[in-house]
Amino acid sequence: MRRCRAPARFVLAFAVAATGCSRCGRVPAQAPDVSRWVPADCELAVVVPSTGALGEKLKVLEGLKVASFLAQLQGFADAPGYAAALVGQLGVDVRSREALAAAGLDPAGGLAVAVLHDRNPYTVLATSDVGKLERFLQGLARDRLGAGVATSREAGGVKVTEFAAAAGGPARLGFVAKDGIAIIAAESAVAGLASYAALPEDKALSKSAALAASLSRLPASRDLFVYVPPASKLAEAAPVGGAVVAVALSPEALTLTADLPSTLDPAAAGAFQVQPGPDLLPYLPADAVVALRFSGDVQGAAPYWATLVGPFLARALDDAKVDVKAEVLANLKPGLVMALAIAPEAKLAAGMPALDLRRTNPFRYVHLSALAEVIDPVKGAATLDRLPALAPRFGAKIDAADRAGQRVFLTTYSQGDGVDFALRDNRVVAAAPQLRLDQLLGRLGKADAPVPGLVSDSALKAAFDGHALAAVVDLRQLSVSVRELPSEAWGVGGFAYKASTVRWLDATDDLRAVLFSVDAKAKVLQAQLTLRFQKK
Repeated sequence: MRRCRAPARFVLAFAVAATGCSRCGRVPAQAPDVSRWVPADCELAVVVPSTGALGEKLKVLEGLKVASFLAQLQGFADAPGYAAALVGQLGVDVRSREALAAAGLDPAGGLAVAVLHDRNPYTVLATSDVGKLERFLQGLARDRLGAGVATSREAGGVKVTEFAAAAGGPARLGFVAKDGIAIIAAESAVAGLASYAALPEDKALSKSAALAASLSRLPASRDLFVYVPPASKLAEAAPVGGAVVAVALSPEALTLTADLPSTLDPAAAGAFQVQPGPDLLPYLPADAVVALRFSGDVQGAAPYWATLVGPFLARALDDAKVDVKAEVLANLKPGLVMALAIAPEAKLAAGMPALDLRRTNPFRYVHLSALAEVIDPVKGAATLDRLPALAPRFGAKIDAADRAGQRVFLTTYSQGDGVDFALRDNRVVAAAPQLRLDQLLGRLGKADAPVPGLVSDSALKAAFDGHALAAVVDLRQLSVSVRELPSEAWGVGGFAYKASTVRWLDATDDLRAVLFSVDAKAKVLQAQLTLRFQKK
């Protein structure tokens, strides 16, 4: 039987984070607030309001086929087998309320993991019996860390209990108990236990006004949250200072919602606030795997334009004296949509394509369909008429042509066909390859009922409602599209490639879709990522 290994300092934190209560998901009124013992200026904090509720819900993940598939890659028969091995390594069945109580833990209370600036973590958890907890920790230290010698000392007015491999040796694990909670640390963090227990209340995370503001904006239903304080060193690499990520798990989905106070330019807040606009989703192709809709203020997105198109294209437009904000963005209504579909001629056996448009044509792997309404069709037509003269600056060639009485602009470059454009009435179309342009033009005016595919699933279509920016990855359609690729798409010996791919697809067929959205709430950017499960 394979053994699961985990770093000593995270063993107990993980054990408590996985705690489950099979009978209730409510935290008693008298349960202590574990965030009271986490410093507000820590490097990172993870807080679970109710370990019982979380533990019960973790069984949802254990039941997924993909979890068993990943467990098999680690040498286990299935996900329950892997979970059982992990439980055995931890020394207590964290899924059992009775086992937790026997270890002195309170499964109805909360837990918090604090990571300090020296990267030393410690865990705060609710306890029901300190004596039982001490015996459990001594067994854990002895069996997992080789540190069964227990000693106690008084420091800062509290009793610090430590476990070492030999008398007088360095502590491998230690804890302090007070006010219905236990603070547990491993390795070098044991030396700080007394100071952690002496944290002034006004310096605690529970008194952080910034955190309280973020939590008030986040969904009230959450199973845990992760907080990155503004002073965290993590904010040096990315603008995540003050960010809070709430996690919610249910039989239907796993959802992460991020509140990002420091990432939004106040001048561009309107870009991520929902604006009224046309519903163009029904025009997207039936085989769309990815669909995106932007319903925010298009002009407000101007500060992000250069980032989206890349420095090369942005510089070329600037050199050509094209005022993107005035000539393009100002003429677009909210509600523009885009979709990607798997190209039927994709050559999967050729390996991963280079992420460089100059070396790989992406439309050999995916097809693009995009649609937007313009405010002024005359101005829109004038903008399209400028494309042939601008194209050489982008290393491309754009030719105006007539296809069945429709004026179109066809793009080619060194790697083949590029994005083609057309304006029909007040709707501008962009697509690749040309077949997709023809299909999209043909559907205009014929969208009385949604086409089959992503937008015919009311639950997925509803995922776009109420969001400034929303995207859906249809995992079911992805599976169908890949399975339907012709044999030549897999190349010589493709049966082996296809068999491996189909095995992955079979293992993930209980995952329905990935949903993503971005919005501005109270001038703060919020992003949400949801993995939706297939209904059984």
